Amino acid sequence: MSRKVGRGIRKFIPRIARGLPIGAKIMCTDNSGAKELKLITVFGYKGKLRKLGKAGVGDLVNVSVTKGKQELRKQVLQAIIVRQRKPYRRPDGTWMQFEDNAAVLVKPGGEPQGSELRGPMAREVTLKWPRVAAIASKIV
Repeated sequence: MSRKVGRGIRKFIPRIARGLPIGAKIMCTDNSGAKELKLITVFGYKGKLRKLGKAGVGDLVNVSVTKGKQELRKQVLQAIIVRQRKPYRRPDGTWMQFEDNAAVLVKPGGEPQGSELRGPMAREVTLKWPRVAAIASKIV
């Protein structure tokens, strides 16, 4: 899928199968103090009327913390999806799938709240969010 950018220049943006509907429970994979997140909205999602929005790897989402530190619970925060269970196809033809759904909490500017990321992270996230990729321990 290509999208027009600037003066007619096309930038390739791979289409990733979105496997996380609104209301999904996601594990928090950084050391910010949150353990489990609930997906509220997906930024930039355009779908049909009365259909639930969905998120995929690399998407910026609004989440609420359901398990974790008391000061983080019941707050609406922003997060980036770094792993998803639903298989998606990469442009080179390989299929990618993870064992769980995971996200990283970020500040409104895109800066991660934690200082380290546990577990692997999808390569597609590194293209969109280089600051999150800097704290990753393993990129797959």
